[in-house]
Amino acid sequence: MGVPDATPFITTQIETNQIEENGVNTNALGISGFWQPAKRGWLPSISAGYGVNGSSGSDLPTSQSWMVGLQWSDVLAEGNSFGMGVGQPAFATATRNGATSESGVWAWEWCYQWQVTDAISVTPAIFVLNNPGGNGGGANQFGALIKTSFQF
Repeated sequence: MGVPDATPFITTQIETNQIEENGVNTNALGISGFWQPAKRGWLPSISAGYGVNGSSGSDLPTSQSWMVGLQWSDVLAEGNSFGMGVGQPAFATATRNGATSESGVWAWEWCYQWQVTDAISVTPAIFVLNNPGGNGGGANQFGALIKTSFQF
């Protein structure tokens, strides 16, 4: 069993405890929002979200996640945009049986969407993952991609 967008520490804790077989109950709460300025300019649109999970009968009673994203419209040319996001995937904030909680798990992303035509856009992006393994597991990771979108 895997937990999407969670640190390996959380996934390991869940697999070790066999949550489905041991009758662990989990309650989750998430909230997110979006704001966009009335006029395009220096003010970016803002996206934010927060989630917290509480489990009973598990060595991992509490985990949480959060993110903030900013996007500026019409950067360098009309139709183009620049964006960045930062956040933490689901990470352990409270544990039982002496396991340590996680800290320093971060994800950052920067992208620029270039609107080539009305139907084609090209978006290069770079991202950095800090402590992706949780609890000091794994070196930081850096990546890049180029996404090309076609609308018909």
